[in-house]
This record gives sequence, structure tokens and C-alpha cells, in this order.
Amino acid sequence: MNNKGQEGLGAIIVVAITIIVGVILFTAIAQQSGSTTSLAYPNVTLDTVVNETAQYLTDYRSITDVVVQNQTGGVLITSGNYTITNNFIHPTSGALSVRIVPDTSADLKSTWFVSGTAQPLTYIPDAGGRAMVGLIAIFFALAVLVVALTPSLRGGLMDLIGKN
Repeated sequence: MNNKGQEGLGAIIVVAITIIVGVILFTAIAQQSGSTTSLAYPNVTLDTVVNETAQYLTDYRSITDVVVQNQTGGVLITSGNYTITNNFIHPTSGALSVRIVPDTSADLKSTWFVSGTAQPLTYIPDAGGRAMVGLIAIFFALAVLVVALTPSLRGGLMDLIGKN
């Protein structure tokens, strides 16, 4: 019975499974950390804007550097014609949202295009928390790399290729 061969094959199988699962989990971690730390730049459409009727951006909790354009002709709507409230609790879903209320001073009954720098609902407001999310992804990738390299270094691969 070849115990050394069985041990080597078992180590290869364990390492392969660990690497596959690690890469899959790393992909999920990296995608999630991107949505919690990065700022989005939406170009959101608000349909049928009616004076003094609140409109909600439900995918975002806060928006800055706002630019609002009217659908007809792309005319810019000045900031005096609307009020924006960030971190507003949506009346039906209870989640944070951005509330936009058109003013009564102008005839604004059309579709609006709202652009700006926005924070998604999953945004982490604490700078330390955002840094930790990035570090978790980096250290997880390093852990998968160590698992991949350990059997080859421990098994004398470097001695076989002439490096000590």
C-alpha cells in the first residue's frame, strides 16, 4: 500500500477544494465590499413630477452635487425649484431614501433626470468601517494564496527545482 501517494493525493484534493471555495467566497466578498464603500453616480428618472408631491429615490440614502434636468429639451431645473431631504425614511418601505419635493413656483409637470453623487443603501458611513471591508477582502485573498502555496513549499517542491 502506498501511503505517501494517498497522502499526496488527499492533500491535492483538499487544496483544490479549498481554493475553489475560497475564490468563490472572495468574489462574493469583493462584490459586496464594492457596494458598501463606493459612491454611485446615478442618472435616475423621476416620472410625472407634480408640484409639492414627494418623489423618492429608493436605491440611495443620500445624494450630493445634484443636477436636475427637465426631459423636454434637457433644461436645467434650478435648486430653488425643489427640496431634497437625505436619509429620509420612506413611508411605505421604512428604508432610508432620498426625498425630492418639487416647489410650486414653476410649472414642473414633466419627467426629471436626477444626477449626482449618491450613497447606496448599503453604504458604510464610518471611514474605519470602509477601510476594514477592504482589508477583510485583501487578507482573505492572502489566506487563499497561503493555502495554495503551503503544500508545494512543504512538499519540497523548491528542492526539486534546485532552489533552497
